[in-house]
Amino acid sequence: MFKLLLIEDDTTLYHEIKDRLSSWSYDVYGVTDFNHVMQDFTSIKPDLVIIDIQLPKFDGFHWCRMIRAHSNVPIIFLSSRDHPTDMVMSMQLGADDFVQKPFHFDVLIAKIQAILRRVYNYNTEETVLKTWCGATIDYERNIVSNETGSIELTKNEIFILKQLNEFHNS
Repeated sequence: MFKLLLIEDDTTLYHEIKDRLSSWSYDVYGVTDFNHVMQDFTSIKPDLVIIDIQLPKFDGFHWCRMIRAHSNVPIIFLSSRDHPTDMVMSMQLGADDFVQKPFHFDVLIAKIQAILRRVYNYNTEETVLKTWCGATIDYERNIVSNETGSIELTKNEIFILKQLNEFHNS
């Protein structure tokens, strides 16, 4: 499962995005103390960061600079700002994309998947994530997860599980 760090101060929007992304089998983490964004980033080690521009204490541009000083993790800005200067500045600071609020969730998912595919060779040609019997199976990372947690499987175990799943669906 990919880990996403969502840096959004609107708690209603944060929970909506988190719930929707979790339904797509992403592990979504949020920042609760906007004075310690880098500590959260360092401890979570996300595969992708989604960040708002307008945040308490420091803005998203500041945190993008800080993240870029330590990591090349993909960053998507998610903001209600619509001035081209904000979009250009986001890209110049190292963001990979910019999504303007209000947004259509399918567009956000498509952008996340495109970036993950490009950066991590995430293969969407073949179904990598599959939901079966209440569990999500990630064939690329050999991980099975459900609401209680995740376990990593060996290549043989994931092969057997894939065969059982295909047999069950035929």
